Amino acid sequence: MSNCLKSLVLLFISIFVTKQLHAQNFVLSENSLKELAAQGAPQLEQIQAAFYASDLQKAQVNEIFSPELFGKASYAEANEKPIIQFIPIWSPVKQAQLGVRQNFKQGLSAEAAITTDQRSASSVTGKYNDITTTSLSFMMQMDLWKDLFGQMSKAQIDAAQYESQRAEIEKNIQIKTFLISLRRIFWGLVANKESMKISEELLRTSRQQLEESKRRFKNSVAEIDEVARNEAQVSSREANIIYLNYQKEALLKQLKTLLPDLSSKEISLADYNLPQTIDHVAACTGQIAQESKIPYQNTNYDEVMELLKKMKGLAASVNSKYDDADLKLYGLVRTTGVGSEGAGTNAFRGSYGSSVGDAQFNNRTGYELGLKINVPLGDSKSQTQKTKELYDEKRFLASIQATDAQVINTHQQVIKNIMLLNDVIRSQKATTLQLEKRLTHMRRKYEQARVSINDLIMDQDALLRSELTTIETQLQVLNVLFDYLAIYTETPCDFNRI
Repeated sequence: MSNCLKSLVLLFISIFVTKQLHAQNFVLSENSLKELAAQGAPQLEQIQAAFYASDLQKAQVNEIFSPELFGKASYAEANEKPIIQFIPIWSPVKQAQLGVRQNFKQGLSAEAAITTDQRSASSVTGKYNDITTTSLSFMMQMDLWKDLFGQMSKAQIDAAQYESQRAEIEKNIQIKTFLISLRRIFWGLVANKESMKISEELLRTSRQQLEESKRRFKNSVAEIDEVARNEAQVSSREANIIYLNYQKEALLKQLKTLLPDLSSKEISLADYNLPQTIDHVAACTGQIAQESKIPYQNTNYDEVMELLKKMKGLAASVNSKYDDADLKLYGLVRTTGVGSEGAGTNAFRGSYGSSVGDAQFNNRTGYELGLKINVPLGDSKSQTQKTKELYDEKRFLASIQATDAQVINTHQQVIKNIMLLNDVIRSQKATTLQLEKRLTHMRRKYEQARVSINDLIMDQDALLRSELTTIETQLQVLNVLFDYLAIYTETPCDFNRI
């Protein structure tokens, strides 16, 4: 390979590696996660889709009461022989209709239309050319029973509006809950890193002990079992670090599932301030503890419950009329003009203009009044109504009770849980302090050959477990607070900054 080609290959590799390293680097922090989520995440898209489903339902209800233009046009031609010679076969026949209809929220509907019919024919009785009929009609219909004064229509509109409002509130809650789930993972990674620091430090100590035991064995000061015991401890520490790495990868997998843009990136943790976070958590829990009553002002679920109660009432009102008779009064006013004028012996000719003129200059107006009724027979509709009433009653009641219980229990339990966990942390820290003191004395005794390596390693393991358990409990405190903030999303404390 020539030097020039080698240089090009090396340059290409250098550019590729540089771009890859740059593309794959992502520094993880709570703020960077929030910014990345704002750029798009599948779960956020699903939340938006659920909201649009409710918004679509509202739009579909409202569109029933929007005016609409309707029309039709046709042309028909026939080549038939009349059964009776003096009965003409009309061909061609041209028909058209154009109109506007509107449903009103007060249980009324109206329709205005213009219709034309133009046809030609010939028979032994005469010749007809473009005989035209034009009619202008206006019809209004009013519900006299089921939807009298728009009772049912208004209930359906209000129910769709309340559902849209509920979906909007739920959307905002779920977005905040999603951001909280990202924060859970971030602090899970922080806890993993802190556990890793402790484990790596103890691994270094174990390796030093192993080297020391090998030196002592070489100098015939220690037995081979001491070396073996230290080797086992090193292996145990390494296994613990491997398991912590496994936990880290599991957390990263969760994060990349929630934020697919991270799939091709190498992730590193940004600097974090644990003491400040602990202070924020303490301040937030202290603020929550001061709320002697349920702080409904810090949650949006109270609004959700009020909307559910309204929707429950509307559903009951609509269902109560499900098997009622459908009685409607309608009125129709129509004026019709015909264009058919003599054009010779047994010949007639018409036009659109002559049909309109006939209606305009002659009184061709007629009207029609009537009642339409539909009455369900049998008990099938009645049974359906009972089922609908039970279904809506149970589903709304279950949602209201579950939401209320969640709001009340979350507030009542959070302080108790955090206080218990804080007591555990204080106890663990005291235990850790005592174990550190004991380990200092045990290490001195071991160097003086007053205790066995097994005793020393047992104390080291006890200290490791105590320190790791403290970190796990601190993470559990955070998760308990996150559970609270997922319900009380408006809690005004620094820890709830996003």
